[in-house]
Amino acid sequence: MVDDGTGFDVAAAPDGFGLTGMTERVALVDGSLEIESAPGQGTRLTIELPVARIEVAS
Repeated sequence: MVDDGTGFDVAAAPDGFGLTGMTERVALVDGSLEIESAPGQGTRLTIELPVARIEVAS
């Protein structure tokens, strides 16, 4: 997800429930969340989730 909003300094971001909650939920399914942002530059969230493989009996 990308936006062209005001952005923020990721290192100085307060520990609110929004991004922290997203990070925790992604981690619960063994995924990863990357946050890229800078003041005046918008924000990009990259979420990677594992795909379950289902074996079908033949």
